[in-house]
Amino acid sequence: MNIAVICGGISPERNVSLVGGLAATNALESLGHSIRIIDPAFGADCIRMKEQIDIDPSVLPSEEILGLPTQRLLECVMSRAFDGIDIAFMLIHGTNGEDGIFQALLEARGIRYTGSKVLSSALCMDKVASKIMMSATNIMTPPWAIAKKSKGDFTDMDVLNEIIEDLPGSLVIKPNNQGSTVGMTILHGPNVESLQMALEEAGQFADTILIESYIEGRELTVAVLGDEALPIIEIVPEGGFYDYKHKYTKGETQYHCPAELGDDITEFVQNLAVSAHKVLGCTAYSRVDFRLDEEHVPYCLEVNTIPGFSATSLVPMAAKEHGISFPELCERIIELS
Repeated sequence: MNIAVICGGISPERNVSLVGGLAATNALESLGHSIRIIDPAFGADCIRMKEQIDIDPSVLPSEEILGLPTQRLLECVMSRAFDGIDIAFMLIHGTNGEDGIFQALLEARGIRYTGSKVLSSALCMDKVASKIMMSATNIMTPPWAIAKKSKGDFTDMDVLNEIIEDLPGSLVIKPNNQGSTVGMTILHGPNVESLQMALEEAGQFADTILIESYIEGRELTVAVLGDEALPIIEIVPEGGFYDYKHKYTKGETQYHCPAELGDDITEFVQNLAVSAHKVLGCTAYSRVDFRLDEEHVPYCLEVNTIPGFSATSLVPMAAKEHGISFPELCERIIELS
């Protein structure tokens, strides 16, 4: 097949995406496919060579890259880079790729692509919308509130005090439509001042900010492939929390796959992951993140439609434990899509 691997893009997660794109390219080439690497950040001049991708995923992209006009996405899709392409392998994380925008452009041009469709991608990227969907279908998710920068919530003392009163205990503050914990803060013993600072931090990346009750306990993630949950992974960061640094710096986090859980808890969490995947209309694969509290109650945090995809990322790790090699995983995703 002629496959376009779509990676990079205009997103704070650009560098992580490029690493995954290179890994997928090598895997798909090993299966005999013809690969074209496409980075929409470059507009019509979007075809990249493997030698041009030399990126440290632990470093955020420059302000210059993040400030590029989104018109380049349209220029990219309308260019000749997609001539003769059988399917696009979507690996852009975060905004302008995982949120359904690029998928909509591909559909307008008639290009097939991997993973979830436009509506599901948008729902999963919008953390508040996905939490509403999960709550409506009895999938437990942490209590939450929202604050909007455009409404002046960040400086409204009544709003801030109400949030602290309604969500007692520790809080998690994060942009509503970002991934990789970009702009995220955890507050233990929050007050108005610390909440305001956390909102300002998250507000650099989004207008709508999600404030969640922090669930004390274990961090779990479940990859879903088709309609099947793969082995659960427990994430144990070395001090602090599983932030951008811990995700993408070697040695900062331990991963236990499969997670050491009782059979009943394992089955319950896996079934919840598949339920969340289906409720949000995901296609082919996803990764569902949980917190398991001290009484073994799992709280679903979010569903990722384009999770990290280097050979050592979480979905490939779970697939390997299940007996699926990285190239086989890439092939399965194409078939399921």
